Amino acid sequence: MTTSTSSVQQGQQNASQEALRAFAVRFRQKRQDVNLYSAVLLLKEILGRCRPDTYRQDNQRGYQRPLTPSRIRQVSAYLREEEGVLPTSLLMCIRRPDHASFEPAGFKSSGGEPGMLTIPAGVTMWLVDGQHRLFGLEQALSMDDAKWLDDYPLPVTIVEGIDAYEEMRYFHIINTRQKGVPTDVVDRHLLTMRETEGTALLEREGERNYLRGRSTKLVDLLAGDSSSPWHDTIIMPGEKRRPHHLMRQHSMVISLDPVVRDSFVKRLTDEEAGKLLLNYWCAARDRWQSAFEDPQSYMIQKALGAGALHQIFPDVLELCRSADDFSQEKVADILAEIGRSAGFWHNERGHYMVRQSGARYVKALAEYLRARLPRPVLRRL
Repeated sequence: MTTSTSSVQQGQQNASQEALRAFAVRFRQKRQDVNLYSAVLLLKEILGRCRPDTYRQDNQRGYQRPLTPSRIRQVSAYLREEEGVLPTSLLMCIRRPDHASFEPAGFKSSGGEPGMLTIPAGVTMWLVDGQHRLFGLEQALSMDDAKWLDDYPLPVTIVEGIDAYEEMRYFHIINTRQKGVPTDVVDRHLLTMRETEGTALLEREGERNYLRGRSTKLVDLLAGDSSSPWHDTIIMPGEKRRPHHLMRQHSMVISLDPVVRDSFVKRLTDEEAGKLLLNYWCAARDRWQSAFEDPQSYMIQKALGAGALHQIFPDVLELCRSADDFSQEKVADILAEIGRSAGFWHNERGHYMVRQSGARYVKALAEYLRARLPRPVLRRL
């Protein structure tokens, strides 16, 4: 993001000519020789004084990764078109031997000491965490014409009393030890957003995440029906794996992507799509009963089998449409045409493709099954 970087650095030469004064709370944690300050600064005050220490060939001691333009654009769009709230503090550092001055207000609170923080002219605040937020704000302000962001307040935490190496250690710990939101929890977020916002979520999150929310709903419908082969077999967020569990929620959600992308399914309600899926899996159970009676020994209810069967679901659905019959019995008749017994799915003695793993074999297995389905009838070509 060369344009934003040079813009910020140019601003630094101008704004850092003057000292910055701001109300802050000073506190210390484990080390008594390191001060931490919590404050709220305006964007225009930060841009002129703050920069990341990015790794480059001419700066091999730098530790920040290069800026990602797509993430910059996402932040800018979020600020201009969505909630525009960035409540998480930027983490900055005033490296030794530079330092700030602090005038206590004369009273203390349980969480720290309020007062007036002064950062002298020419002192750089090195950006440890939050560079995409800051540069996204800068792009929205200078390139996307969101002039109101000039006075955008940002919470900041400033560390004073460490050197460049210790600063790099802070960055390393923050970015390697924190754990992101689990994917199965993100599935639930998207489902909640879809239920709250409806199709408006398409514009906000895009089709992929909108459909992922719908897939999560279909998983709930399959797992929650006592007549379903998937009842009580899917590991939901926060659950520990039990002997009766077969797949994780997120794996099932991802496997349903070909289902929710089908043009016919898109025109159905969630309940109608869920009923079709239930018929489909009940028919599969009728066709390959032994595999469902001992699911741990067969692959049909593992990621490979579920993925392949969901990939051919639109093909089976098209055959049902041709016959105007979506019943469980009709689906079972169609699956019978594949001509394979339950032993086909056995994880040790079954077909060689079901003893593999990975997306490549899911696709190959789906093609194998699809080739054995009845051919569509072209009544009037």
